[in-house]
Amino acid sequence: MASRQASIVVLMLLVLFAFTTQVTQALTGDGTIPRVPTTLSPNDLANLPGDLRKIAVPGPTPEALAEFVKDKQAAIALGKALFWDMQVGSDGVQACASCHFRAGADPRSKNQLSPGLKQVPEKDLTFKAGGPNYQLTGAEFPLTRLAIAGQRGALDTVTDSNDVVSSQGIAFLDQGPDPLGFHVGGLKTRRVEPRNTPSVINAVFNHRQFWDGRAENVFNGVNHLGARDPDARVMASMAGTLLEVQVALENSSLASQAVAPIVSELEMAAPGRTAADLARELSKGKKGRSVGRRVHGSRPLKLQYVDPSDSVLGMLSRYPERGLRVDSYDEMVQAAFQEKYWQDDRLVQVAADGAVRIVRREDDDPSTDEYTLLQYNFALFFGLAVQLYEATLVSDNTPWDQFRRKHPTPTDPNLNPWINQTPTPISRFALFGAHLFNDRTRVPAGHVRCSNCHESNELTDASVRRVNAAVNGAVRNRDGNVIDKGFNNIGLRPTDNDLGVGASDDFGPLSRSKRLFPNGPTIGATFDGAPVDKGFGVEGAFKIPSLRNVALTAPYFHNGDTHSLREVVLLYSRGGNVAPIAQTDGTPIEPLGLPGLSSDEVDAIVAWLETLTDERVRIASAPFDHPQLFVPNGHRGNQNFVESGAFGFAKDEMLEIPMTGAAGGPPLPGFLEGVFGPH
Repeated sequence: MASRQASIVVLMLLVLFAFTTQVTQALTGDGTIPRVPTTLSPNDLANLPGDLRKIAVPGPTPEALAEFVKDKQAAIALGKALFWDMQVGSDGVQACASCHFRAGADPRSKNQLSPGLKQVPEKDLTFKAGGPNYQLTGAEFPLTRLAIAGQRGALDTVTDSNDVVSSQGIAFLDQGPDPLGFHVGGLKTRRVEPRNTPSVINAVFNHRQFWDGRAENVFNGVNHLGARDPDARVMASMAGTLLEVQVALENSSLASQAVAPIVSELEMAAPGRTAADLARELSKGKKGRSVGRRVHGSRPLKLQYVDPSDSVLGMLSRYPERGLRVDSYDEMVQAAFQEKYWQDDRLVQVAADGAVRIVRREDDDPSTDEYTLLQYNFALFFGLAVQLYEATLVSDNTPWDQFRRKHPTPTDPNLNPWINQTPTPISRFALFGAHLFNDRTRVPAGHVRCSNCHESNELTDASVRRVNAAVNGAVRNRDGNVIDKGFNNIGLRPTDNDLGVGASDDFGPLSRSKRLFPNGPTIGATFDGAPVDKGFGVEGAFKIPSLRNVALTAPYFHNGDTHSLREVVLLYSRGGNVAPIAQTDGTPIEPLGLPGLSSDEVDAIVAWLETLTDERVRIASAPFDHPQLFVPNGHRGNQNFVESGAFGFAKDEMLEIPMTGAAGGPPLPGFLEGVFGPH
């Protein structure tokens, strides 16, 4: 009897072994059985992200660019200098790079809270997680608290916070306390942006910029609005006169984005400052009537060291002295751009009402400003130069890219972790995580998965290539919703915290979908090959970022809600935080595509995400090397007391970001680590 029972047990074990071998093979230590079949369809393998080097870097055509740029390398050098120069901020401290200095993002954690200023219908001015000059710790995360751990829709009203982790800009410059509440004990602190800082690395692949897409793909030479501002014009010297010229450069959203922060009262600028004012400050050291303080000196990077081996600026370095071996930004503009956009002895006069006329000399009327042609067109130069520099910041040599170069063919069996026992330079566990990321077997119809949004080689559906290739461009129908391609509401926060691309500004809707269907989509009509049965899906939707170097760019999401990749994966596994709360237009937020992940499966996806880190980015080697930078890291003191600086401002606590050359340098600590963590 005992012998018979033993035989039955052995037989059952053999059957079970055969079944598990056929269906799947465990890769993890706890015996977890992955729920991806061993026999993968060609479509599954074809949809694994590929080598980014296979994708052309987008931008305007050479012919279109040549209308404005006469020396591309000189323009790249100008863009890098402007991006890293602390003189660009109206306070003489804040550079573009101040929020993009580690992996193109911001690892600071002190004075990095905003109270949720985007809340609809009214701005939220109340801090809940902390306040101005607060030092974040890991205990604050995730910011969105659930009453029942892991349960979608169970927001804890007692501990939940809609505060945003972002980047500090400049202080409020007018008299009296900041109306937005960025002050401690009557002393003004640096304001903090209402959305988390995305990385500028690989941003060149984005069709639109900013979380809400407001920086348009077409650059108009003046601002971020593209064709939405029909009056945007630059000046050109032609046929003996100065004429207004309309600019429309395709695939130039980086230029559109670049010109917005330099005139933003939160990010980098005094109230009322224009790009022309900035040009005048940099070229002449002149105090404009609308500029809060004078920016001294005209030498580029005057306050910072530049490594003589810098991959772009090394030939111009004055090291061991600070700055570049050119006397002014005027020289750099003149070297980079066509003469007709900067060379003329006449002045462009701008009246208080915006009226423009051409004059020979400045007048004494305080209601007008006079600019040289170079100054007047500075937004054009700034945007294009920064775009051309940022277009060099392409991270395409991650371990995953290297692996896909070895295995580029979708039918290659070594793309399958159940066959490839020793994949290099990644682990078999990470390869398994890539398959989970692309898994279409866990939901009805198999149409929702991580890679549904983070698609293809760029790892985002918001890329120039994917939008331009789409039948309807930037608008599509997904799951019965008309949406902006590359934007999605994942149920991270209630929709009315921030409408994202579903919002409007003075020029109308940010959403391409709402511009295409101003009266709303017709329910039941066919669009993009499928019926529309829900309406718009744009409210509370944000741009889908690329995942390359994501291990280096914490905190995550548009509000900085989480600080670890594991938290991110768990949020997707439970289908978001907010449900079944609908968007304000009534469209329900759909559940996400990886329900019920085991602990080992979560770890596998994280392991794959970590293969997307480019070592060049981590150590800031070429093309990611950079000048020295000093960044404010909050203020001396805490959220209850700060030391007084000049003119009613709290004293900044400054940190040095050392310069690197082409070979790179020691990696900077990450978010909540080292000098960027509690200490």
